[in-house]
Amino acid sequence: MEIGPDRSSPELPQDKIESVIEYSEKPGRVDSGSFPPLEWAQRLKDEYTGQHGGEALPAGCDPDRMVAAVLTINVEDSVATLKSLLESLKDDYTVDRRLMARVADLVEGNKACDMERGDWEYEVCKRAGLYHNWSPYAEVRAVTLPYDDQNEACESFRAYVLGYFWVCVCTALNSFFAPRQPGISIPGSVVQLLLVPMGRGMAYILPDWGFTYRGTRYTLNPGPWTTKEQLFATIIFSGASSIGNLTGLLVLRMPVFFNQRWATFGFNIMLALANQVYGLGMAGILRRLAVYPVGAVWPNTLPTLALNRTLIHRDVTNEKVHGWTVTRYKMFILCSIIFIVYYWIPNQLFVGIRLFNWMTWISPNNFNLATITGSYGGMGFNPLSTLDPNVSGIHTMDAPFFAQLQQYVMRALAGIVIIIMYYTNAFWAAYMPINSNGAFDKTGSAYNITEVLGDNQRLDVDKYREYGPPYFAIANLFVTGANFIYYTFSIVYVFTKYWKPIKKAFWGIIVNTWKRQSVYTGFTDGHTRMMLKYKEVPEWWYGCVFAFGFVVSIISLTAWPTDTPWWSILGVTGVGAVLTIPWVVITSIANTGIALNVIWQVLPGLWFPGQPLPQLIILMLGAAFESMAGSFCHDLKYAHYASLPPRAVFRGHVSSVIVNCIIYCAILEALIAYAGVDNTLCQWNNRQAMVCSYAHSVWSSTIQFGAFGTNNMFSLYPILPWCFLIGALLGAAWIISENVLPRLRTRIQGTMNEKRFELFDRYFWSPAAAVFSCLHPAIALSGALQWAGNNNLTYATLGIYLAWFFQYYLKRRYTAWWGKYSYLIFAGLSVGVAISALIVTLVFQFGAGQGADFAWWGNNVPREGVDNQLYNNNASLYPLPEEGFFGLRPEEYPLGW
Repeated sequence: MEIGPDRSSPELPQDKIESVIEYSEKPGRVDSGSFPPLEWAQRLKDEYTGQHGGEALPAGCDPDRMVAAVLTINVEDSVATLKSLLESLKDDYTVDRRLMARVADLVEGNKACDMERGDWEYEVCKRAGLYHNWSPYAEVRAVTLPYDDQNEACESFRAYVLGYFWVCVCTALNSFFAPRQPGISIPGSVVQLLLVPMGRGMAYILPDWGFTYRGTRYTLNPGPWTTKEQLFATIIFSGASSIGNLTGLLVLRMPVFFNQRWATFGFNIMLALANQVYGLGMAGILRRLAVYPVGAVWPNTLPTLALNRTLIHRDVTNEKVHGWTVTRYKMFILCSIIFIVYYWIPNQLFVGIRLFNWMTWISPNNFNLATITGSYGGMGFNPLSTLDPNVSGIHTMDAPFFAQLQQYVMRALAGIVIIIMYYTNAFWAAYMPINSNGAFDKTGSAYNITEVLGDNQRLDVDKYREYGPPYFAIANLFVTGANFIYYTFSIVYVFTKYWKPIKKAFWGIIVNTWKRQSVYTGFTDGHTRMMLKYKEVPEWWYGCVFAFGFVVSIISLTAWPTDTPWWSILGVTGVGAVLTIPWVVITSIANTGIALNVIWQVLPGLWFPGQPLPQLIILMLGAAFESMAGSFCHDLKYAHYASLPPRAVFRGHVSSVIVNCIIYCAILEALIAYAGVDNTLCQWNNRQAMVCSYAHSVWSSTIQFGAFGTNNMFSLYPILPWCFLIGALLGAAWIISENVLPRLRTRIQGTMNEKRFELFDRYFWSPAAAVFSCLHPAIALSGALQWAGNNNLTYATLGIYLAWFFQYYLKRRYTAWWGKYSYLIFAGLSVGVAISALIVTLVFQFGAGQGADFAWWGNNVPREGVDNQLYNNNASLYPLPEEGFFGLRPEEYPLGW
């Protein structure tokens, strides 16, 4: 339905075009008096404003400046630019293949495209300008600008104040209430929302006091609250307000766990800094690999950028896309309100539609039905498994559709394999639930780790001989093996496939430092050229951070009785660096990485068998190395897209991480003091429900791998160590096939007659080639890891429907509508869910609704029957054998310490 009159855009004066062309390094730039023609400028502006259906400009984008920034390349150089683009993006999985096919036609000339000469010249220059001066990806163009205002405030006093304020508030609150079940936390999306009125309030209140230094004005109040300040403050609090692996410090200190009284504030702050800071230095190397390249999109940055611009800027006036005149801000507010209200339906009023296991309602006690289709403890093979987008679909816009589809298909195939293994009783699987991340003893009960521990928290061999080893559910075991395969596969595949950019990244550090070249050398896209105006972060800044993290890590291990030798830091650095490289490459493309927690449980079990304490220390340091390096790259990509000064982002992120560590350790001391009141903190009888469920999980896994030992685990499940070799061989085989199979087609053609080969090519080779050309094996394989811990197909099915609709259908058919509204719809979903979840927690856990029970059929039926029993580890396919146990006999228990 179209609303409002049709209003044409005003004419674009030629002097306006001349005044806003900004880049002297753009190829083919000619005198503005002859290029671009005035009618081209007006035509491009009309395509992006008024009533249109092409693409929508981001909020706050000046159409005149956009036109001047895009139309800078003449026809001859535009053709060359497009040819170069086709070559550089031929293996790109994110770029729209239809658009690239169109570009391939355009470079052949106007006759090949069946276009008039003038229309063809305009189309060539427009596309070359859009792709080279802006971005070849529609999703990036939807949330970024093709120009930059260098004078826009960014690293301001008020941005630091608000950023640090929310670091302090979020870290303190999240840390103190993290042990509670359920916990209380302030969602980042809500903080981003609150930053706007706070920033504008400071802009209104603060005086314009300041000084001028070397021609630059420094003031408390540089004017209106800007997009760059908003994003800069967001980077500060989002990069440091989580507690992450610091939960290990709680496990180390609390009496109910390791009870290491020497782990006082001094040790905690040292290990926390080592934990959080060490990986940041790695980002200096990775920025050439995962930040500056055009193909490193980091799709999960785009929703935040979209919301950030929408909260600060107005839309283009008189814009109507596909008949819609609703502004971005109104769409965001409307969606937020809708999901604030809707959240209550599946989470409080009608729980049955949240995990919609409707198939099991037919026969609740049917074990096979619950195992295959159940949403709680089953495998979730259900075409309509949830009506709550918060369960599946909230991250629809965080990854491209091709990645989500490949992961979903591989996830479903992996689920089928798990089911087959379960029903064939592989590795005693049928005596346990099919999908659980718990450990079980020989009777199928939860493994009680205290049964095998001595007084020193180490394994007592005599007790172990009597109680036996831990056994794992088949989904958990499958995921462990799949992780091992994924580690070596991704290393072989990524290091081979992306060898040139990896070599360029590492060699660039040496060459750029030696020749004193820019860190942007070799990168010529529009966003990189805009960043040339800002001072770069020198290599030695990252080197200092890396060295600081390394030294602090060594001191942390050697100055206190951690039982962890200093050389283990070398292992953390080497293994972490090798695995972090493929992690950031894959994440930058598809927002899916490599979960390193598993390897940092396995390796310490090899290095220090039977010693849980070093297991915990290395788990903290190893997992943080990857996550902190990746999070910093993530922030650097924010800065790259929004043209934030790199040195400002470096200072803001690193300093906020240090503040985060100090506050967390202070809160930890407060929790220790709180534990002394009745000595029940982190125990199940705590009156305030401060039971530390996540800390218990960390402690249990540490004991299981540390006390039981990796050698013993490999003896119990001998297939696991072979998974490393399988992954490496699969990676090598895939790389070889990518190089060999194209030649195979020519050989097959020579062995067939023309008619038979035409049929073979049409019905087999061409369809298969089309599928494999879009298949990224490292991304697809990551889908197989999304099992165990009741994380079944339920949590992906609705998401794949939404991904198809938004990321494929709407993006192709209604590009302008998609670009204008899609990111804001899901931003509204996130904010609405976060607000309602906070209200529900405060009302029903602390307020007047405490103890309220919405008991009726719709809330009770999903938890009745075998599905819920599987979820609670109270059901299995086979009963215990007559002898009263399953698994190995006592004389067969592994003793490889």
